[in-house]
Amino acid sequence: MTQHHVVGNKAVAALLAVGLAVSMGACGGNGAQGQPSGTGSASTAGESRVSKATAAFFDSKTEIPAEQAFGTKSVWFDKGSEEDLSEDATVDYIYVFDGSGGVTAYQTGYAPTDTGIGPVTTTYGDLLGLSEDELIQLAKDRDKDCFDNARENYLSTSAKFFADKAEQDTSKAEEITKKGEEFQKTLSKTEYEEPAAKPFYLKANSSEEMLSFQIRRFNEQYADYYLKDSSNAGTFETVNKDLELKPIDAVQLDGMRLQGYSRIVTSVGPNNKGFTGMEQ
Repeated sequence: MTQHHVVGNKAVAALLAVGLAVSMGACGGNGAQGQPSGTGSASTAGESRVSKATAAFFDSKTEIPAEQAFGTKSVWFDKGSEEDLSEDATVDYIYVFDGSGGVTAYQTGYAPTDTGIGPVTTTYGDLLGLSEDELIQLAKDRDKDCFDNARENYLSTSAKFFADKAEQDTSKAEEITKKGEEFQKTLSKTEYEEPAAKPFYLKANSSEEMLSFQIRRFNEQYADYYLKDSSNAGTFETVNKDLELKPIDAVQLDGMRLQGYSRIVTSVGPNNKGFTGMEQ
């Protein structure tokens, strides 16, 4: 039987009051000069980096349970299940936990289909030396870049979608073509909306523990739904995100120490012992 733990305001307040040895002093105090760039990776081959400490969100001499870790105001990074941590490893999402039971998911990586639209890529190297505020600003900038690129990509692929449908159903070709033109106008006028914080849950069963929450992303089935007059037609869709909570050892990069779980990591100080699963 699966157990669900909702981490809300009261629970978080209680958790933070129970002797949590987490140092937040490093947050926001490491300001790198300038703001990160938007679309694409800020890293350049052969570029020399200034070794500067990235904002650290935990520096505890005792292991931190998952409830306390995600109940703390902090920034975490999505770690691909098959990817080792390195400066060149990609970060497809950045998660900002507000300390009150909510998390905001920012998309920081987007790989379009072969339409000539460039990808949006963020690496751990792009995070080096950034303060808390700069990490969050980078997340916001890249999230908008991902939306802009996804919309441009979809304007191209959806035009082909309607053209193919009209060719396949000649009896309704005029109607389909008109719908396609309407869709293109609607999509081209769609504006970016910054994601909002969503509640997160900790789930456990006999074999695994998971961090679960909802993310909003660009709906690339939009044209199909629009053609069918479906109630699901909309620029965005909401999907569930489940991340396994299997603790991993710390990995030291140049000016940044990463630690956390198999699918989600954060920046920690030199004395942070590590993280555990849910409290029993």
